[in-house]
Amino acid sequence: MKYFALFLTALLAFVTFSQAKIIELTDENFGDLVLENDEWLIDFYADWCGYCKRLEPVFKAADRLLGMSSTHRDTKLGLVNVETNPGLAARFFVSRLPTIVHIKDHQVRVLKPTQKENDIVSFVTMEEWREVEPKSNLISPFSLFGKMVGFVGKTIKKLSAHSPWTLIGVLTGFLVFAISLPVLLNKTTTPEVNKEISRPFFLFVFFYNLNLSISTCYK
Repeated sequence: MKYFALFLTALLAFVTFSQAKIIELTDENFGDLVLENDEWLIDFYADWCGYCKRLEPVFKAADRLLGMSSTHRDTKLGLVNVETNPGLAARFFVSRLPTIVHIKDHQVRVLKPTQKENDIVSFVTMEEWREVEPKSNLISPFSLFGKMVGFVGKTIKKLSAHSPWTLIGVLTGFLVFAISLPVLLNKTTTPEVNKEISRPFFLFVFFYNLNLSISTCYK
């Protein structure tokens, strides 16, 4: 009986240890939880997305496998509901669902679409992330510009509940800002940076947020 009790205790400890909790990340808690030295896998999803629901048990299985790893058990897994957290959806330029991103040292890489937990786990344990180019510092979600885009996305979500003319006014102001900012930065940045900070890029950001506002209005 004594050995049986010890076995149950060990089994319970194993199950508890191997089932790390997936963290729900929000526009409000993201900055406090995702620190520079952390390693994260984050799944962007929506409740209405069928593919997201299919990925859910796969992502949980990947969480359990990483929890049992002797070298990568500190890797954290998170979920972001894009409907209730438009700021994060905009900061990460999420254009398809589900989207899984890998974050290490505040460098962001996007995983290829998959429905296999081993693909998710090996991206971390086999360090496959090294073969993927991270987002540039300019459009990184952790950059000043990335945070600004997130703020615009969150603002659009709030304004969508008000008059359409208010939303049009805000978008028009952002369009003017998008067109004029490269000119303003031209005086303080190098030619290489100016090449990356171009009007087409900022127009892309504008139309991305325009698309976000339209999809929000018609939900």
